[in-house]
Amino acid sequence: MSMADERMDREESGFGSTAEEGSAGRKKSKSRSKADGSSKKKQRSQGVNMLLWILRKSIVPLIMVIMLVAGLYIGYVVLGKQAEGEVFSWATWRHLYDLVFAES
Repeated sequence: MSMADERMDREESGFGSTAEEGSAGRKKSKSRSKADGSSKKKQRSQGVNMLLWILRKSIVPLIMVIMLVAGLYIGYVVLGKQAEGEVFSWATWRHLYDLVFAES
């Protein structure tokens, strides 16, 4: 008998796993608390909800950009011992690109 057949037999006979029973118990407790009215959420305006959604979605890319800039600075100034003003110069990175991808 395969594992899928055994699972089907258990579900039909009413013997579910403990994880299934636990999730069913949680669903019941949530519905009870809603019926009691004991847990009420504060309603936010639609503008605030939109702003929070945008902030949640943009935090990871924003952190990645900050880390990229910090990595460029640390690599060029601290490790490379070059001038600080040249880090964000377009000519510096164009020269680096030409060095790496130049045909020999």
